Amino acid sequence: MKNKILTITLLITVSFAACTPLAQPAATQVNKPDPTTVITGDEEGEIRELVENFGKRLQMVSLLAPTAAEDLQKQYAEFVSPALLETWINDVSNAPRRMVSSPWPDRIEITNLEKEAADRYVIDGFVVEVTSTEVNSDEAANKIPVHIAVERNQEHWLIAEYVEQH
Repeated sequence: MKNKILTITLLITVSFAACTPLAQPAATQVNKPDPTTVITGDEEGEIRELVENFGKRLQMVSLLAPTAAEDLQKQYAEFVSPALLETWINDVSNAPRRMVSSPWPDRIEITNLEKEAADRYVIDGFVVEVTSTEVNSDEAANKIPVHIAVERNQEHWLIAEYVEQH
């Protein structure tokens, strides 16, 4: 009788054990996407909006203006990291801006956007310059290749690197 009870107990234990899911080792758990390569629609939209809105401000800063440094602060502060803005203010000739009266920068067109890390995106595109002929069209008088890095600064995305490739 004792053997029969032991056998039944063993069978019940084995049955329950077979029905209970086992914890999987970390290497075989459900694969989660790598946060450095996944772009959420919200983040991508925020990044695109930041870069495109910044591109619309480029025409507001003229190298020829005696107030160029102040204009940089006023026009770019909400889009650019404090460190990058300080670099540009200290050497206005390296800041993106309107160089001459025509053509002038109208916008930034994004051609590639990649998530490089959880808090960093890299963007390639063009600064589109226009004249009065192209201003109301999708045409361009000139396109300047640009490489931009955007990083999360607390709760906001800001441009941390900006390189025009003339």
